[in-house]
Amino acid sequence: MLSQERIEKQSQLNQDTIHTFEAIVGKSWPIVQAIDFARNISKSTYNVLLNGESGTGKEIFAQAIHHDYCPGGPFVALNCASIPRNLIESELFGYEGGAFTGANKNGQPGKIEAANGGTLFLDEIGDMPLEVQPVLLRVLEDKRVVRINSSKYTTVNFRLIAATNQNLFQMVQEKTFRSDLYFRLSVLAIDIPSLRDRGKDILLLAHHFLDQISREIQCEPPKLSFEVYKALVEYTWPGNIRQLKNAMVYAVFKAKNGILNIGDLPNEIKHRQTTVSVTQNNDPLPLRDIQKEAIMHALCKNKNKDEAARELGLSKSTLYRKIKEYGLK
Repeated sequence: MLSQERIEKQSQLNQDTIHTFEAIVGKSWPIVQAIDFARNISKSTYNVLLNGESGTGKEIFAQAIHHDYCPGGPFVALNCASIPRNLIESELFGYEGGAFTGANKNGQPGKIEAANGGTLFLDEIGDMPLEVQPVLLRVLEDKRVVRINSSKYTTVNFRLIAATNQNLFQMVQEKTFRSDLYFRLSVLAIDIPSLRDRGKDILLLAHHFLDQISREIQCEPPKLSFEVYKALVEYTWPGNIRQLKNAMVYAVFKAKNGILNIGDLPNEIKHRQTTVSVTQNNDPLPLRDIQKEAIMHALCKNKNKDEAARELGLSKSTLYRKIKEYGLK
């Protein structure tokens, strides 16, 4: 069983790591829509529900909303799926000394008290035990909390941002999530798009991570061959942005001679199944657009067209023909 001290460390977030909306990489219509709506609601006091698959960046959105809402206040994060059922109440609501075996003899404030004056981020809210949900609902309604083994109420003022990769409405129908809590949370719901629905953002994020990782290990970012561009856009990315970042970490260490080739990608991407990547109009991202994007980036990253052609795995004559075809300089 996880110790109380370890859980406490896991659920804390250093204020220096708070992301802003400017830190969200992407220009596709789905992500721009999500960012715009999040900005519009960020300065309100209403609770927020972030819906999205695992790895889509829900916590970054939560941090960005918090930064606009109360940048000087605490941001307290708790993953409901990572806390044992018998400890989640004490983590949320706190406890007085002697509340349970192994408890701090002086008691401990919960995450709700710690979030006073700021934001409480509850990730994987769908995994919160049913018996805890009405207690949380009461706190949200009354704006006061009582610790376990105490009868004293403490007034709290915080904004709740919850996140889930589950269909909470369906869980309500199946009676595995309370309807009253769901409707309390879902007043302002934001759908965070999956990576496969973000079209060219896949390439933007790939280059972003390559630059970031290369800075960390102090090397030049590897250049991407056309086959890699094609593979990245065609892959389904079930793990979303998190999986893409991990793939780029792997690829940076595999790449040789400054070029990232198809063989440098993780096996699941090399042996990919084709998916439908979408653009603003939800149409498949054409091979022409992938190639144009790859050539544009190669021309920007290289000193001359010969180097760009070598990076892309194209002959010089083919590259010059494509440059003319796409109206590039």
